[in-house]
Amino acid sequence: MFNSVIAHERLYGWSALLGVVLFGRALFHLYWKKYRSGAAKQLDWLFWFRLGAIITGVLWGVGGVVLTPQESLSHKIYISFAVGGLSAGAAITMAVDRVCVNSYLFSVLVPHIVFLLTVGDKMSLGMATMMTLFLLFLLPSAKQLRLQFEENCNLRHQAIESALRFRQMLESSPIAARIADAETNQVLFANSSYMTLIDTTPDQILSIVTTAYYPNTDVYADMMRKLCHGKQVTNELVELCSPDGNSWVKWVLASYIAVEYENKSAVLGWFYDITDRKIMEEEVEKMAYYDVLTGLPNRSLFFDRLKQALIKADREKRLVGLLFLDLDKFKPVNDQYGHHVGDVLLKAVSERICGCLRRKTDSVARIGGDEFVILLPTLATIEDGVKIGEKIREELNQPFVVDGKTLDVSSSIGMSVYPTHADDEHDLIKTADIAMYYAKADGRNRINVYYEAMVR
Repeated sequence: MFNSVIAHERLYGWSALLGVVLFGRALFHLYWKKYRSGAAKQLDWLFWFRLGAIITGVLWGVGGVVLTPQESLSHKIYISFAVGGLSAGAAITMAVDRVCVNSYLFSVLVPHIVFLLTVGDKMSLGMATMMTLFLLFLLPSAKQLRLQFEENCNLRHQAIESALRFRQMLESSPIAARIADAETNQVLFANSSYMTLIDTTPDQILSIVTTAYYPNTDVYADMMRKLCHGKQVTNELVELCSPDGNSWVKWVLASYIAVEYENKSAVLGWFYDITDRKIMEEEVEKMAYYDVLTGLPNRSLFFDRLKQALIKADREKRLVGLLFLDLDKFKPVNDQYGHHVGDVLLKAVSERICGCLRRKTDSVARIGGDEFVILLPTLATIEDGVKIGEKIREELNQPFVVDGKTLDVSSSIGMSVYPTHADDEHDLIKTADIAMYYAKADGRNRINVYYEAMVR
């Protein structure tokens, strides 16, 4: 529309600048939605919002001058309608903030009014007069809208607070709900679903202190601190247990909100029981990360532990040892006595290996068949790792009694150390595996430490 009356560099330059500002405000909006938090940051958010609105208003004010051709009445009227329409929209959408709306209206309309006055012809003077009256009309209108908005907000907050205090529907809710004193944590109100959840009676409920049901009171205290800072606590996974810690344990999705109840500062909590789902998830996780037969970590979990151990070793300048263990003469046991006896033997082997590991940081995993790996993440010297391997080898060299049958097996163990023998977790397992095969080739029932001359 303006290509024929406005220089292209001016028209497209102004459009590009406006596009950049609007894009920046859009990014700010997304950032605010993601990172907005308590009241402490609200003034910072408001400052940047005002700044963005004012810059946008100034750009439109400049556009009302540089994009208005003096010689074209129709284009002049179009621009006046455009800036007027923008100002009317701003008076509604920004009315909640007086500084923002007034700054925007003056930034947009005043430059255009001054421009029209400087043109000097009768039509421009008339348009300037109308734009001035329009500005004077928008300012009190925006103020009235702001007052109405504030009044509506106050009424809405009062209605919400009253509903939280007095609604009888909490009692019939299938979701457990209770209100507790914010200072003493004593229960002030609870519905029947909550009493069922914590296994108590109406006679006892008002004497209960909520923190007695949280095995980790620090978790509860942290959630209450969030409420005090104006943050939301919604759908938090929380563990609840009986006060004696032995009768029952349950998992709930808990939400909390600060309220006033009986003229006291209180906390309203909702609790959705997901104990059955939690148990099912734990079973699924166990199947995914643990060997079904022995209960030891499987290959996936072991790789994760190994990777974390190497990261920590780099930070603390320590050695990480890996023992790769393969049973000798296990296949004849399976062939002669069947897989049932072999399975029982593997369980006994895993128990003996675990019994040889005294440090809490050491762990063992079954990665397939009769292969086990032992992680030594805080190894001082290679010799210390060899001693642990020898202890395991000697323990597995003792006879096993399975279903009345005495079984003799042994083990071949290969050892590799990070970073002496490998640069990463894959090389560490590979070199330990190579050392194990050399142990088998050297006659079995022995431990070999990897060295460079071993063929990969």
